Formats: sequence, C-alpha cells, structure tokens
Amino acid sequence: MIFPKKDSVYQNLNTSFTNFAELLIDLKENSFTGVVQVSFWEYEGILLLDNGNIINAIENINGKILTGQSAVKSVTDKAKEKDGAISVFSQKGDMITMLASVAKSEVIYENLSTEFTSLKALLSKLQSEDHTGYIEVTFESTKQAGYIFLLAGDVIEALLTTRGTEVSGLDVLSRIIELASGSVATFCVYKAAVEEALSESEIIKVTYDLPQLLELWGVVISSVEITIDGLLGENVFLNTFKDTLIQKADQYPFLDPFAAKFQYQDGSVDFHGEIKKNFSQGVGAGLSGTIETLAEKAALDGMDLISSVRDALDPVKEEYHGKLDRFNFSAILPDFF
Repeated sequence: MIFPKKDSVYQNLNTSFTNFAELLIDLKENSFTGVVQVSFWEYEGILLLDNGNIINAIENINGKILTGQSAVKSVTDKAKEKDGAISVFSQKGDMITMLASVAKSEVIYENLSTEFTSLKALLSKLQSEDHTGYIEVTFESTKQAGYIFLLAGDVIEALLTTRGTEVSGLDVLSRIIELASGSVATFCVYKAAVEEALSESEIIKVTYDLPQLLELWGVVISSVEITIDGLLGENVFLNTFKDTLIQKADQYPFLDPFAAKFQYQDGSVDFHGEIKKNFSQGVGAGLSGTIETLAEKAALDGMDLISSVRDALDPVKEEYHGKLDRFNFSAILPDFF
C-alpha cells in the first residue's frame, strides 16, 4: 500500500525480537494515529490505527489482497513469525480515514494519458464530485510516480517517488502537476468503497475492544439492576430484561436468550458469537426498553424510576467517562449519558 513514510516512529524492528502485542498496547495507550507495517519476503501487512484503535487492515501476499477483520488477525499472527520487519509511521487522522476507506477501492479511470487529459482538469473534476480515493500518476521517462490523495474532495496529501526515494506534503502537489504538464504521463484514478470500509471498521473496533466493552456494559447494567431491584423488588429487573431482549431479538438476533450468545448475570456480560457493528445499539435498546417498561409501572405508584436510574449512573459516568466516550454511550443511551 502506498502512503507517506516521512514521520517514522520505528523502522525495521525485527519480528524475532519484538513483542507485537506489547507494541500495539503501547500504541493504544498513547492514542497513536498512523500505520503499522509488517513486512516479509513477498508479504506486506498494514494495520491502520486511529487514536490507538485498529480501524482497518490490508494484507498483500504476492498480489492477493485481504482486508478487514480477517486481515487484522492474519497480520497480527504473521508479526509473531521470525525474521520479518515492523515499521510504524505517524499519520494525520484524515489520512488514516482515507487509507481505511481505500482498503477496498475500484479503478474508475485507467491509463489516461497527458496527451489527451489534463491532470489539473481531472483533479478539479474529482474535487467537484467530493471524491474519496487517490490518483496515481506514472512518468515513464523519469521512472517517477506521483500520488494525490483525496478525502471528500479535499486534497489531503501528495507523494512523489523517484527510484526508491520519496517526498510528500501538500506542497508536492504543484510539483506533480508541473511534471504532468511538461511530460508524457499516465493516470489511474481509484475510488474508495467508503460505506463498506466504514462498516468494516466499526466491526473491527468492536471486536478488538470487546473485553473492555463487555466489562463496561456489565458495570452499566449492574448499576441499573441494583437500583431497580432496590425500589421494585428482587429479580424484577432481570425478569423484565430477559423479556425485553426476546422482544428486541427480531431486530437484533444475537440478543435472543435462547441462542445464548449474549448473557447477563450477576453483574457480568458474556458474549459468544460473531460481532456485528450494531452490537452496542442492540444491548442499549434492550436496556432502555427495560427501564421504560418498569418506569411506566413505577409511575403508577408515584415513583420516578428514570431519575433514580440517572442518579445511580452518575458515579459510573465519573469513573468510566473515558471509556463511555470511546464507545459512544451518549448516542447509545442518550437519556442517561
């Protein structure tokens, strides 16, 4: 995968002597945004990190491309083998977003020539179309190649390679356009599969943060359970929660108690199954539905259950505010966070 390599954090760490898992933990703790590259003979693996979270991956084995969650696992497994190299490059957030999107891309223009097409005009057209992807410019006579990266129509980076060396930065864009106007060059334009890539990224983030997410859901649900049972009686919450999960299972099949994929018991959440990007939305729907049902019953006895639950969750918000923000609980349970 082509990307700028000017801001290196680590270069060519030997996989034989590098604990890859610890490296990823360190990058996560430092909210790193950039690219982790794993290289072997005829092999390249890329992990794309945004604020420490893996959001996509690309694996290239002899020209065979794999992306997404399967690629994340394959690259991390490969990094445990001997005699490979690991390099880490810092990138801007918008560049990582673009690279994650072009993990799956298609060629929309191929081998256009400067004899018939102006690069400047082509770029202007793509900008007007809010294009996300990149232009590859090849200069046959000088063995140079230029790359112009766009995100929603904005040029966010440009890269020029010459016989193994590279320069990058937005100021390089004018140099590429100048070269293209003065010599014969060919263009290929790649368009990102944005929606598919974003969906894939959400699944990856949920999957690889799942232990922390399950722990957080356990804390939240347990706090609600203790409060409701204290007001309405023992096991009132759990019985209603199970009934609500059954009702929500048509929309979120993994919530079906009879499938035994999602389980809550004694303040702990377990999950056994394939993660979907709407995992937290489903759990949130089950919990909020439970609270609403019981709040209506409590109101008949003059109790404000909603306020009691909010009060019970205040300490959770204070202690776990960082994780709640990371997993976007304010959008999942807007009435309580």
